[in-house]
Amino acid sequence: MLRALGAALIITATGLMGLRGVWRLRWRCRCIEGLIESLQLMELEICSRLAPMREVLEKLSREAPKPVRGLYRRALEGMGEIGRRSFFSIWGDAVESSRELMLREEETELLRGLGLALGRYDVRDQAETISRVRRRMEGYLMRAEAERERDTKLNAFFGVASGIFAVIILL
Repeated sequence: MLRALGAALIITATGLMGLRGVWRLRWRCRCIEGLIESLQLMELEICSRLAPMREVLEKLSREAPKPVRGLYRRALEGMGEIGRRSFFSIWGDAVESSRELMLREEETELLRGLGLALGRYDVRDQAETISRVRRRMEGYLMRAEAERERDTKLNAFFGVASGIFAVIILL
């Protein structure tokens, strides 16, 4: 009886580890989708309303999709240092500290580079840069969704299979 309970616990634990991998793949896609949506909102605010960056960040920290609100909140908090630090530096720190977005290095660099254009150039140049970043993020989203489709079943299977394998070895 005790062996059966132990075996069930091992299989459950490894199965949950596999499901955690599935959850991480889904979360990554949600984060990239949220970034794309928030970049559209940012472009709209800057181009149509000519809103200053502080207002844009305030709005995005409230209205952006949940997974990405933290990025904009951190950037907004850094705006208090705008006289001592450049916006690029503040934005870069906000991007770097947004680990919950699960961005890869190239995605982080792309988003970080956006800080060079925000608030510095005319509206048209800012809009072009935001649009370019958004299009590249859409490509990253397609890649992340393909990865999720490919690896979801694999993660779930390996989680359970590794538990069964461990139980067989231990018994």
